[in-house]
Amino acid sequence: MARFKQNSGWEYWGLGIVFGALLPYLANLTSLSVFHKVLWVLLGLNGLYALAIGWQIGRKKRRVSLLLVFPFVFAAATFLFQLNAHEYAYYLAIGYLCLSYFAYGQQGGMTVTNSSKKKRDGRALEDLMANH
Repeated sequence: MARFKQNSGWEYWGLGIVFGALLPYLANLTSLSVFHKVLWVLLGLNGLYALAIGWQIGRKKRRVSLLLVFPFVFAAATFLFQLNAHEYAYYLAIGYLCLSYFAYGQQGGMTVTNSSKKKRDGRALEDLMANH
């Protein structure tokens, strides 16, 4: 069970459900206008969450496919439960993916591997840099 918890990314699925489905549902129950719901909940809170989750996945060197969880849950909840207007919700899901991917890359999730240190023309890359 501990290995499942370690490798499954269950915490990202749980938080994805909270921010992708539960938060828009709760925003619909309040007296927020559509403008304020989009501005504060969908752009503000969910945008910050997308940045934070991308940063966290990159920092922990988790697999990049976990970035798809939150946008997928948001789009699925929009499709199944009509929590958000279809005119903009799918674009927001793409935006969330872009934000989380950006934060993932900024945190070092996409680093140069040791392949750049391979020998080139008989000399190591470090030797080439030292000569210039």
